[in-house]
Amino acid sequence: MKKSTIVLLIILLVLIISVSVYVIPSIFHEKEKIRIGYLTGDLHHLALFVAIANNYFAEKGLEVELYEYVNGPTLMQHFVAGELDFAYVGTPPALTARASGIGTNNPYLPVVISSGNVEGSALVVNPNIIKSISDLNNKKIATPGTGTIQDILLTIYANKNNIELTKYPGRIADLVLQYGRGEIDGFIGWEPYPSLAIYQYNASILLTSHDIMPNHQCCVLVTTEKIYNTRPDLVAKVVSVHNTAIDFILNNPIAAKNIAINKTKLPEQVVEMALSRIKFTKTVDVESIKTFLSEMISLGIIKNIDKNQIDVFIKDFVRQGS
Repeated sequence: MKKSTIVLLIILLVLIISVSVYVIPSIFHEKEKIRIGYLTGDLHHLALFVAIANNYFAEKGLEVELYEYVNGPTLMQHFVAGELDFAYVGTPPALTARASGIGTNNPYLPVVISSGNVEGSALVVNPNIIKSISDLNNKKIATPGTGTIQDILLTIYANKNNIELTKYPGRIADLVLQYGRGEIDGFIGWEPYPSLAIYQYNASILLTSHDIMPNHQCCVLVTTEKIYNTRPDLVAKVVSVHNTAIDFILNNPIAAKNIAINKTKLPEQVVEMALSRIKFTKTVDVESIKTFLSEMISLGIIKNIDKNQIDVFIKDFVRQGS
C-alpha cells in the first residue's frame, strides 16, 4: 500500500473518530429538559433536593430546570399557565387550581402522580402571650399566604374551635423575622421555618398539623393533564426518580439530613427538629385529600364543586397512588 494512501486512511479515521465523539452523544445521549417548581426552603420537598444531589434525574436522561415560588397558590398560577412540567406543592393549592379549571379545557391542570410527604407544618407562638388554644382569640397569626395548606389548616381549626383570630399572609422567609421583632404573635408554616423560630427566638409549638388533621396529605408531586396523557414514559421516569429519592431519605436519614443542611444552610439542630415532624412517603393519602376538598367546599374556597361530586373529582385528580 502506498504511503500516501496510508496517510489518507489515517486522516479519515481521525475524522470519523472526531465526528463520532461529538455527534453520537448528541444523538443518543441528549438529555430531555423538564421544568420543576417547588417552594422556598421547603423541606417537604427534600426528595427533589436528594434526587438532584444524587444525580437521579441525570441517570434517567433528564435535565432539570428549577423554579422557586413563595407559596403554593403562586406556583399553581404559573403551573396552569403552562410554565412548568412538574411541581412539588401543597394539596389545597393543587385542589383549587384543578377545580378552578373545570370546564375550561385547560391542558395544564394538575394531576397527582405521587406523594411528597404527610404532615410537617406547625403553628409556633410567643409562649409569654399564647399559652393555650383559647389565647389565640384576637391574636395576630401569620401564614405563608392565603390559600396555602397552612392557611387552610389554620382556618379549619379556628372554625371548629370557635376561635377569632387575625391572619396575616406573608412571605414564608419573612415570618421568622416578623415573629422575632414582635410584629406577630405567631405563625403557621412549613418546616424548617417553625423550627428556626424555636431555635432563634424561643418560640413554642402550640399545634402541629398532625394535631389539626392527623396523617393529612401535605405536599404532592403533580404533572399536567397534557403530560400525563401524552407522555406516560416521561411521567414514569419522574415518578421513578422521586420514589428512589424517598427510599433514600427513609433508608439513609443521616445522608438525607446532610443534603437538607446543604440546601437550607441552616444549623444541624434546626434541620433535625424540622425533619422529625415530616413523614416522607410515596403513598398518597386519598382520604385526607377528600377531607381537604370537603372542608374547602364548606369554607367557600371551592365553589364550583358539590360535596356529592367529591369522589368523581378525586378520581380525576389523583392518578397514581404510589
